[in-house]
Amino acid sequence: MVNEIELLNIINDMNGANTIYNEMDGTYSSKGSPSWNAYQKARSLTDTSYISFLSDLLEKSKKESIKRNIYFMLGKIGENTGDKRVVEILLQRIGLETNKYTLDTILERIEEQEVIPDCYPIIKCVSDVRGSVRHSAINALGRCKNSDAEDALIKVIRNSKDEYDLCYAIGSLSMMGATKAIPDILPLFKNEKGEVRRAALCAIDKLGGSAFLPLYIEALGDRSFSVKYYALLAIKDHGDETAIDVVYKRVRTILSKKRKINSDELVAAFEFLNQFKNQDEKIEKLLEWIVSKKWDFLSDREKEGFNSCFSTNDLSYR
Repeated sequence: MVNEIELLNIINDMNGANTIYNEMDGTYSSKGSPSWNAYQKARSLTDTSYISFLSDLLEKSKKESIKRNIYFMLGKIGENTGDKRVVEILLQRIGLETNKYTLDTILERIEEQEVIPDCYPIIKCVSDVRGSVRHSAINALGRCKNSDAEDALIKVIRNSKDEYDLCYAIGSLSMMGATKAIPDILPLFKNEKGEVRRAALCAIDKLGGSAFLPLYIEALGDRSFSVKYYALLAIKDHGDETAIDVVYKRVRTILSKKRKINSDELVAAFEFLNQFKNQDEKIEKLLEWIVSKKWDFLSDREKEGFNSCFSTNDLSYR
């Protein structure tokens, strides 16, 4: 437990040097610096008796960086204890601050709270012209559990052309379990930005499940690697026999040449195909081709995934 003087020292140290020099290897590191140590102490605060002191300190503080440090402390106390006074203070202060970095800090701390009783102050920030404030507000709304927050986010995906607005709004709607947003998310599969299409796919996977299997199958032909990857994850979770052909073709395509970058895409494909290994002979032929012709094309993680799915009993030639 720290006293008020020590609390003030932590607040000031958060603005201190954020790197230290390591003479042993001649490098600079943030770990162990005065700022790093202060933030570590702030993250661990659990004494709710500090809330009133910090709130009063906000009223007296003029320096934006100091206010941001106080908001950080308050947010961590609220996150660690669930004390409702913290989120109430943070929501109230939204309307009193104008600095975008300070507003970002408040909204980020609100997002960490277990219960957000009033989303209206956050909704007002969704239309802020400053992108960072807008995006922080969109993320914070994902923690709100009411229809007003859902409607505000749906409005974003209907009207915004900003890639990050769309991705953050889709993610928040997915977090909320907002199934009513599905009709507005579906058109974003045609968005020119791959990250928007990926976010839409992940949301539909979570909100719509197996009902949208044809969409996941179609997405496996997307030009974006990340969309194909998440489409395969969705197929692994929700796919049936109708997806065997496209997954088969995707595995053949991936292993057509050696890759510089590996992912877990093949592992997901193996897990899906494992479900149908006794129902389609092309799967056995594919596995034989991998072992006899493409084994060296697999990463260690992919080999491990392959072996965990297909035992020696499954493959007589192994």
